[in-house]
Amino acid sequence: MGVASGERKRERITARVECRASDTGPKLHGVILTEGRAAAGGRAEVFAPGSVMWPAEGIELRTVHLGPVEARAVPVRGAGGEIAVEAAATPALFRAVHGGARGMSVEFHALEERTTAAGVREVLRALVTGAIVTDRPEYDTTRAEVRERPEVRVWL
Repeated sequence: MGVASGERKRERITARVECRASDTGPKLHGVILTEGRAAAGGRAEVFAPGSVMWPAEGIELRTVHLGPVEARAVPVRGAGGEIAVEAAATPALFRAVHGGARGMSVEFHALEERTTAAGVREVLRALVTGAIVTDRPEYDTTRAEVRERPEVRVWL
């Protein structure tokens, strides 16, 4: 299936995610990818440092591709190239992660890319639009865990 002129093919990458309980309720924490680190799931692909951007209103978080939007998160770039998100873990997101979907499949549009002499796809500019929790991460950049606070804290 070809791509019409001016259209970009929507692509997916994956990375692990974590859910944590907090005083304000469960939170979904995840590193959706790390710039400069190659994919580990079989894809010969890497995002160049500084290549990833996202809409100002953040990205959509879902439990399945094309499923309902569970939450939105504005990613944050860390000093080591990690692109992280934090959002309220809706019951569906919490169940998915607790059930073993401890990765994220990231949807993005490659705006500029090249293939290296070694045959690796290097994404030079990308627009990330969403992430889906999954049990098969393409990018092995974080560990996943679900934490629940064993006791209620009351601040006086």
